Amino acid sequence: MGSPISRVIERFGTGVGTGSLVLAGLYQGADIQTVTVELLLVTVQVVYLEALPAVVLFTAFLLATGALLLREVWASNDDDPRITDGPPLEAIVPVYGDAETLPISVESLVESEYENLAVTVVVEPNDEPTVSVACRLAARHDRVRCRVNGRPGSKAGAINWAVAESDADHFAVFDADEWVDPAFLPRAMAELEGEGEGKDEADGGDADVFQGRRVPRATGPVETLAYCERVLFHSSYKLVELFGFANCRSSSTVFTREALERVGGFDDVLTEDLAFAHDCYRAGCSVTQARQWTNTMEAPHTLRDLWGQRKRWRVGQVEVLHRTLREALTEGIDRRGLVSIGRLTSALLGTLAVLLLAGKIALLLMLDTESALLVPVACLLALIGGVALRDVRDGRIDGLHWSACFVVFVVPAFGVLTLKAVLEYAISWNGEWYRVTKTGA
Repeated sequence: MGSPISRVIERFGTGVGTGSLVLAGLYQGADIQTVTVELLLVTVQVVYLEALPAVVLFTAFLLATGALLLREVWASNDDDPRITDGPPLEAIVPVYGDAETLPISVESLVESEYENLAVTVVVEPNDEPTVSVACRLAARHDRVRCRVNGRPGSKAGAINWAVAESDADHFAVFDADEWVDPAFLPRAMAELEGEGEGKDEADGGDADVFQGRRVPRATGPVETLAYCERVLFHSSYKLVELFGFANCRSSSTVFTREALERVGGFDDVLTEDLAFAHDCYRAGCSVTQARQWTNTMEAPHTLRDLWGQRKRWRVGQVEVLHRTLREALTEGIDRRGLVSIGRLTSALLGTLAVLLLAGKIALLLMLDTESALLVPVACLLALIGGVALRDVRDGRIDGLHWSACFVVFVVPAFGVLTLKAVLEYAISWNGEWYRVTKTGA
């Protein structure tokens, strides 16, 4: 972390900024609007507070993006093409301090229906507990091998090194705490080998990257909030995906060597997965996003860990935006570069706008017009419930905890998180990142 003075400035700025945005929303929401409609015999005049259109617009956004997400999540995968015998595929599991969770990913990967699969656990040289677990798993399973990272210090370095050391041309990356569906890799390889639905020679035949969906295992109240938060973010992604931008990552991700070389490998930044998504888009890589193919991951178990992890991701988003803007100024920019910058900027500004919305909602509550909020809250809960129903049906989660009802407070927290991340990156962040406690649950 930065110096005590810089942390105080950053926290003070977060508080002032949050309060200012909420008060600005309160002030804007109190503005009285008048619409006059001239009919044949009468004139109708409608008077309303500006807060109401803002809530209507937010509700429309939820309905549109939520419907798109539900459509994708509920799409049947029974008839999706899969191949179980194809070219060599290497599943890379970069780990550090993951002795408790590593068996989850490895044990699920060795059960994969894809036959020509090798699982490489890339360990850090100074992590003896995880090295010990990785070696035991390698001794137990023929598919598994343990390799010490030749470029220690980051997840990006571990992945890039493992790819460089491998003879394979197809790779998958998973986190240590991921449970992987046995049919996931056969489905991904079908897409990369050009057997996906709708593939033809005009498209180039095959995809460069395949991205599935990961959901936190909702095992308790905090874990359920983490699950709900991911649903909301997956929903928000749908709008930009209409413009061809796909959110490929560095977990539940399958890609070709050619694709990785085209983007210059994973970047050694705080959120290498986000950087990879934007690099792939700007390089014109073909990415298949399939959220009906779902794996699970361990969720944070405390509110402190949930906040710390999400703040780390948001600081990483600011870092990627900063890097992208710097590259645009020095190297020029094309249409895809503009969309990439627009995607990063809109994601940050959109969450800050939620604080303005919070002020307008507070005004409606003060005026005893709670009924105006019933529709957006119902849409929010229906979206989460609809996605959760599919995940329960598929055995990904057992159900949601009662804490899901508090997801309405998660939405304005996005804005506070973004404001804090921007200020922390600019003032007090020195490259450190928050590490969540994982127990293997």
